[in-house]
Amino acid sequence: MGYVTTVRFDKEALKKADELAKIEGVDRSTILRKAAEIGLKELLLRRSIEVYNQGLISAWKAAEIAGVPLWRFIDILKERGIGFKTSEEDLKEMIEEYI
Repeated sequence: MGYVTTVRFDKEALKKADELAKIEGVDRSTILRKAAEIGLKELLLRRSIEVYNQGLISAWKAAEIAGVPLWRFIDILKERGIGFKTSEEDLKEMIEEYI
């Protein structure tokens, strides 16, 4: 069971949500819920990349925060033009995890 919260949208955002809901054959709340889920995932990913890029956490931890497998996180870094960096210790842990 879900929880209820209140969010305010401007008229234009609601109009676009209604248009998409009509195309998808669902109601507005379903579209807004999906948009919130997608947006939250992207925000988590962006933040985990930012903190990783600052050298504050390992790729392993960043992937965990983003909610994606490590190898997918590495692919995302590559797609966004961000170099993969890791310590020898982290690399050993990664290898041991998959052996």
